Amino acid sequence: MSTEAYKDVRLVLGDPDPKFGKIVSSAVFPLGLRDISVCGDGECVRQSTAATVDVVACDTNLPQLDFKAFAQDIRHGKVGANPFVVLIATAGDAEEAKTARILESGVDELMVKPVHPLLLIRRIGALAKERKPFVMTPGYVGPSRRAERRNDGSDDAVVAVPNTLRAKVVEKQNREAVGALVESGRSSLDEEKARSGIAVIARLTRRLVDLEVGAAPVDEVRRVLRELARMALAVATEHRNADATRHIAPIADRLAMLALRAEPAPTRPAKVEIDLLARLSAAAQLAFAAESQASGAVPEIVAVVDGYLARS
Repeated sequence: MSTEAYKDVRLVLGDPDPKFGKIVSSAVFPLGLRDISVCGDGECVRQSTAATVDVVACDTNLPQLDFKAFAQDIRHGKVGANPFVVLIATAGDAEEAKTARILESGVDELMVKPVHPLLLIRRIGALAKERKPFVMTPGYVGPSRRAERRNDGSDDAVVAVPNTLRAKVVEKQNREAVGALVESGRSSLDEEKARSGIAVIARLTRRLVDLEVGAAPVDEVRRVLRELARMALAVATEHRNADATRHIAPIADRLAMLALRAEPAPTRPAKVEIDLLARLSAAAQLAFAAESQASGAVPEIVAVVDGYLARS
């Protein structure tokens, strides 16, 4: 690797041991990496990631930091300037039992301590060449962890995301090009999350139809209805103030109303209610795909559901 390969890379290292930070800083120096922020607490990490950094390597037990929440805030674009930053979690032996929880935070890599600095550098180098595609849902943004795709309509969409580390180390892009890459990725992130919420609603309503046909236990039907109501309310909130897709909110609101109305009933929902939920789900998908072109049909759809709710 060239001694100048990492000269434009920005690294944030969060670790409670200041000696580890010094060792890593010395180890990356021959590679040309000079822009490194060494942090001993969560507040420092948060401040350091406010800029467009390329790698964050952080101890999961860093003081003043809820690591899982912090990582997902980064991935959802709520913290920092780069939702697609390479995230490496470092965890002590006592954390091994919580590996699933750490991976669910959306990290690219999990390394169990003690971590040799040269091994950390090799991992960073590997991620500069290739990283896993991301899953983007309302509840999770991060690398896909599923070993195999089901291909039965239940898979979340996986997408390639910007990798500023690769852009700088391998492709030698300048700062302006990297900034444009991140901005384009943020727009795609928002669109994909919005699409995924609609897709989850579609999956849940299909599940309800299947449960009705199979005469499933009432408890399972209630569970799906609760999840459908939760997701429909989230989708309605997300689109209510969006210029292009605000017409989706009334449809999602009615989905939530129907699901909340049916969930506490002592028996399974009537077939007419399952049909209405399925039609509303299909309307939400069409409205999202057609954007404002479909807004004219929304009042009619809403009126049908409101009429049913008023009669029953």
